[in-house]
Amino acid sequence: MSEPKGFVSWADAGPRKVVDGVEVAPDRVKVYYNLQKHCLSVIDAETGLLYCHAHRVELHDAKFRVQLAGRNRVIKEKRKNVHAYIVGKCHDIGEVPKERYHLVRGKVESYDICQCEGTMWCEECVPESAEQFRHATYNPYKYDTFVDDMSGESLFKSERVVVRDKTAVGPHYNIFYIPEPKLESGRGKKSRKFENAKILELT
Repeated sequence: MSEPKGFVSWADAGPRKVVDGVEVAPDRVKVYYNLQKHCLSVIDAETGLLYCHAHRVELHDAKFRVQLAGRNRVIKEKRKNVHAYIVGKCHDIGEVPKERYHLVRGKVESYDICQCEGTMWCEECVPESAEQFRHATYNPYKYDTFVDDMSGESLFKSERVVVRDKTAVGPHYNIFYIPEPKLESGRGKKSRKFENAKILELT
């Protein structure tokens, strides 16, 4: 697949940090869909500078952000602009490689992490196809936040998010996230506390 003009791949990105002798991406990045290049832009959250472009990015401890002024401008001018993005710890950039390597009797041998082929995929090579992931979307004409694609519930953070463009392998969605665990309401906690108190009185 040929990349658009000006596409900066992860291999060409830099400068990178070196941790234990290994080059790594910035700790925290901002990811948004690039309207001109039709791919993802990955921005170093510390410097605000472009790090690279990508077709798939996985973030941990992520937050969904929408800039209100940019959204209002879209609604007023009916023209797209970059005002919504996801920021988080950079976990992975690019597709998950099927081919891995290990030592066998002192020799390095390759092996595949899964057996799916062709247009098929599985949780090993496309982790976001796992059941714990849900799908998110954002439409400035309908919502002022990112929302769950099915329920319409507003989204603000997630422990794990995968952002993809349309070229990435796997299900036909662009944003995958793991829902935050539901917090118990204060009312429920009070009632249980009250029940415990009554039990203590009776014993």
